[in-house]
Order: sequence, then C-alpha cells, then structure tokens
Amino acid sequence: MRKLFKTIGKLLAALLVLVVLTAAIYVWRSFPTLDGELRASGLAAPVALRRDASDVTHIEASSVADAFFAVGYVHAQERSWQLEFNRRVMRGELSEILGPATLETDRLMRTLGIMRAAEAQWQKLSKADQDLLSAYARGINSFHTDSSQALPPEFHVLRVKPGQWTPQDSMGWALMMALDLGGNWGNEFVRLAALRGLDTQRLWQLMPPYPGDPPASSVDLAKLYRGLGIYTSETAPKKTSSARAGAQLAANALPPSPSSGWATQLAADTLEWSRNLGDANGKGSNNWVVAGTRTQSGKPLLANDPHLGLSAPAIWYFARLKVSASANTRAMDVIGATLPGLPTVVLGRTQGAAWAFTNTGPDVQDLRIEQINPANPRQYRTPEGWADFQVRAEVIKVKGQSDYQQQVRSTRNGPVLSDAQASHAEVLDTSKFVLALRWLALDADNQSYLAGLRVNSAQTTQEVESAFAGYHSPMQNLLAADTSGRTLYRAIGRVPMRGAQDDIRGVAPTPGWDARYDWTGVVPYEGNPSVGHEAIAARGWHATANERIHARDYPVFMGQDWGT
Repeated sequence: MRKLFKTIGKLLAALLVLVVLTAAIYVWRSFPTLDGELRASGLAAPVALRRDASDVTHIEASSVADAFFAVGYVHAQERSWQLEFNRRVMRGELSEILGPATLETDRLMRTLGIMRAAEAQWQKLSKADQDLLSAYARGINSFHTDSSQALPPEFHVLRVKPGQWTPQDSMGWALMMALDLGGNWGNEFVRLAALRGLDTQRLWQLMPPYPGDPPASSVDLAKLYRGLGIYTSETAPKKTSSARAGAQLAANALPPSPSSGWATQLAADTLEWSRNLGDANGKGSNNWVVAGTRTQSGKPLLANDPHLGLSAPAIWYFARLKVSASANTRAMDVIGATLPGLPTVVLGRTQGAAWAFTNTGPDVQDLRIEQINPANPRQYRTPEGWADFQVRAEVIKVKGQSDYQQQVRSTRNGPVLSDAQASHAEVLDTSKFVLALRWLALDADNQSYLAGLRVNSAQTTQEVESAFAGYHSPMQNLLAADTSGRTLYRAIGRVPMRGAQDDIRGVAPTPGWDARYDWTGVVPYEGNPSVGHEAIAARGWHATANERIHARDYPVFMGQDWGT
C-alpha cells in the first residue's frame, strides 16, 4: 500500500507539473509579440510598431490605410476579447454565448436596430472613407487569421472563436458610445412612472430641474397621462432594488401625502430602471484650458479628464499614428486615446493642435406614446389617422435554449421600446399604448466617424473646429488649443429643434399622434454654444464639467437634465 501511495503521489506530482507547465506555456503564448518581425496579409507596405515606457503604441506607416490596418491589428492583439464582447453587445448576440441571462440586453439592441442604423450610415460614406474603415477591419481580422498568439481565456471558457469584424461594426460602436453618453430617455420614463402615483408638483420636487430654473414644461403631466388612460390597472410594481435606500431619502423629502408610501417604492423602482437605461450617476468629466495670458511661456495649457465607467481592460487604448506625406497620402502625426472598435485618435493632439471633450448631455431622445388602434392592433395612431406598424422579425440564439423569435415594431417616430423593456409593461397598459423612441443618433446622416478622421490631421484650432463641423452624436464640449497660442470652446454635435407649440419640450413622453411634438429640424453647427479665443484670453481660462453650457436666455431649448 505504501508503494501504491508513493506511485499515486508521484503521478499526481507529475500531473501538477504538467498542468503548471501547460498554464505557463499558455500564458507565455497569450502575450503579444513586441520584438522582431510579424507578417500580416493586407498591408500595402511595411509598418513599424513600437511600444514606449508609458505603454503608448507608436505606429509609423506609409499610408493612412496601412496605419488604420495596424491600429486594428494591435487592438486585436491586446484587446481581442473586448472587441468580441463589444461586437456581440451591439449586434444583440450575447445570449448565444452567455445564455438567457443576457436576453433582455439582446432584445433591446435588436429593437434599437443599432446595426441596421450602422449599415445605413455606412452607406452614406464616400468610397475613400469606406476604404479606410475597411482597412481597420482587415487589421483586426488579419490578427485572428494569421497570428499564433493564444486567445484570451474568455474564448476558451465560453468555447467561442472571434467573429469577423466588419467596418459596419465600427459605425455601430460609435453609436454605442452615443447610447452610453446620451441615454436621457430613462429620465422621461422615470417621470412617466412616477406620475402614476404622484401629482405633477410633487414630481418636480422629487426630480427638480436644473438649480435656479423652473421646470421646462408647465403642463400638468399627471392630468394628461391619466386623462389618456395610459397606465396599467395593476397596483404598484413589485420590484425590489438596492436603489431603494437613495430613493427613500428623496421621497422622504417630499411633503406628506396619503400615497407617500406608494411613492417611496415607486421612486426606488423607477430610479433603478433609469440606471438600467444608462443613467450616469457617479460619472462626470472635466476639461479646461488656461490661456497663454496666464502662463509663463505664453502658450495655452489644455487638460482633459473624461470620467467613463471603470472596466477591465480600460475603455481607452493609447497610440500614436504617424504617416508621412506623399503624392497620394496626406501627412498625419497624432497621439492620444483611441477606442478599440474605431481606428482614429478620439482625444489627443497633433504637432500643432490639441483637443479635449466632456459630455454635453442635451436632450436628443424623446419617448413617444403611441396609441394602438382598438379595432386593429397592427396599427397605431398618427396625425393623419391610423397607420400600420413596421414589423421585422429577429432571431436571437440563446445558449442552452431554443432560438428566441422577436417581432420588432417601429413607428414613424422610431422603434417600439415597450416590446423589449419589461419595466414598461409594469407601468403602461401595453394593450392600448406603447412607447417608441425618437433618437437623433439613429438617423442615416450620422457621420461622426468622419469628424474623428478629419481632426487627426488638424494643426490649428480653426482646423479642429472645421473638422467637427460634421460631427453628429453624442454632443460633446470641445476645448482646443494650438501652438500659435489660440484657444476655443464649442459644443459639437446635433440637437433637435422643437416647435413653439411643443409645451412638454421632451422632458416627459409625448403623444406620438400630435404633430406639435414633432421635431422641426436640428440646431445648425454655428448655432451651438461657443466661446472664442478673445473671450478665453480675456478671462484667462475656460472649463466644462457636464454642467449646463449656455445662459438661461439662450434662444434654443437644449434640455433640462444637465449634470451639476
């Protein structure tokens, strides 16, 4: 028996050594190759890659296309799982590898139609711009095809392989960033839900407007919604949440009323729903520029601190892209923060100019209450009468279960969110009414990617400002400075214009059949808030931090839910 135990012990020890050796080999193979020469199909000419002591990847190429190919390659080399996860999120394909736990997320992404919008926006790009974005996609796919580097452990644990990255995925990821930074539809739904148990005056006590401002709408919203009969006849929602403690404090601050207990629970649940829809509590960014009039060198100082959610790996990837000018190629030398999924430097500087962002947060999303035709549930009410819902079928693969068959409905105002958000059915009588989303970023003219491409070659604040003239979504507070000493601030991006008859102004859901709530256009670029160099130099500095960016007498209504 003693010999048997010794033999078993030796076998176990040998097995342990084998496991440790195998793990060590896997870990070693998972590290990116940083020295020597790599061969990748798809490059037109050699590209030089170098990582410096600050972990910035330097890329030198003979063309912008080759530089973007290399960005895609190193993104895949170091952020392979991040790219795959993001690709599945925006495509609504998480449940295929994670099971039913992510089905609601997939349903929402399919309902929003992120990839459908991305395809429409991709079709609006010129052939030359499409080719550059395609080069980035080829770089990602080339790594997965040609490299012998071991994939991250997530692929092995879930038993999946990287999917094919397309240029439309990059357009989609730009939309996902707009969704993350512009999700004010959550506030609208919170107000709708809260008014099921509160009057309008108490709503504005629970969710006050920007400090010093009156509520943006003087409409008795509670009376409007109850008069329409939109609410389900069930009693208060039966959800519980960790958000209840904070909501309890908010509700306790209200004057007593017979329904205050109801309001406490409702406030907790609706605040949780808001967080689930992209609420940015706990986040906030800042940027600032000090004019040369306040510096020893006489040159401006520019700083940026974008506070996005923590993640591992980080959302940013720092890189320098350098392309020498030639007969067929414009020069580019830019360094800063890239986003895996996009090839350009989002925040950074060239040799002549630097730029910085914070999120502006205007109201670019409106929920529309759509009334269902009681005689034909396939129709909804419009200003011209009843119209058919647009319907498309979506099939979502679910790990360990049968495919989920989803019918996505859309109206003239946008996709019907009620079909994908369980919380809506707890508040709204969805046999009579649904909620559709009008969101500016989904429009086919969203070409924000091009602004990022243009600014990567800008050398002056004037060129920075011109590069962002076509920027669309999400709206950002742009600060810029250049080596000549000039500075500027401008809000970049699109904001909808509302007609004079719109008395709700997008702060709460509006009747989708009433044309007075339709948007009448967008604010022109030159109409966005701005501060020129002379004003910044006279003051000595300018800064933003998600607060309201304009004076109270600004002629265009941009929203009520600013950060503070």
